[in-house]
Amino acid sequence: MAEQARLIIYHEDDGIWYVDFPDWPFAHHNFAMVDGADKLCSYLADGKHTVRVEVIASKALLTLSGYGLLTKTYSNLFYGADYDATDFENFQRSVWICPSRCLCRGRHPKYIYVKKK
Repeated sequence: MAEQARLIIYHEDDGIWYVDFPDWPFAHHNFAMVDGADKLCSYLADGKHTVRVEVIASKALLTLSGYGLLTKTYSNLFYGADYDATDFENFQRSVWICPSRCLCRGRHPKYIYVKKK
């Protein structure tokens, strides 16, 4: 079963991208996009300071049109997870997702599909 979310990500004055999770009880810095995730945000934002994305997390490969795919290559509860980014035109990098994602959603999915909205 796939889990779907729409996210707003902001590039703030400190030069860092942050996911907007206003109702989560974690400190703001826990939602910083770093180690490749920031590069993906910049790529998707295409020069803007805000990007809206639709994200689908799945245990199984799905056939989805218009989405880029992040495939988990390693994860650990305390480390977070590494993903290879594919299916993004002109973006082929590794992306790290921090452990707070696991705390928020309960796990690091095998596949994450991302589409700019």
